[in-house]
Amino acid sequence: PVDKTTWFDFDRLTFKTGSADLDMDKSKDQLTNVAEIFKAYPKVKAKIGGYTDNTGKAADNKKLSDARAKNVAKAIAGLGIDAKRLDPEGYGPEHPVCPANDTEDCKAKNRRISVRVTAK
Repeated sequence: PVDKTTWFDFDRLTFKTGSADLDMDKSKDQLTNVAEIFKAYPKVKAKIGGYTDNTGKAADNKKLSDARAKNVAKAIAGLGIDAKRLDPEGYGPEHPVCPANDTEDCKAKNRRISVRVTAK
């Protein structure tokens, strides 16, 4: 749906620790699948959201999440999708899926990239 609340989490994107660099060996399959969906639906536009856990400074996490979202959008664009269809933005530790943010498992769930359909 096109709305402001329905987000889909990427489940097989991996970044180098503390970095915005995608581990392409582990991430390429999912990026390729997403690009194929965009190709099948040429009018779809999407917001790419980057998130972190609450470890470290919020400002640093916001920068990291923004850089990760931009790198994901760049990787998808590199697979033949018009970059104008992708709107990356980092949210840092905002909007945690695991609000406690107090265990490694919980923090791992909050470190994510999500996508929301904005037009179709």
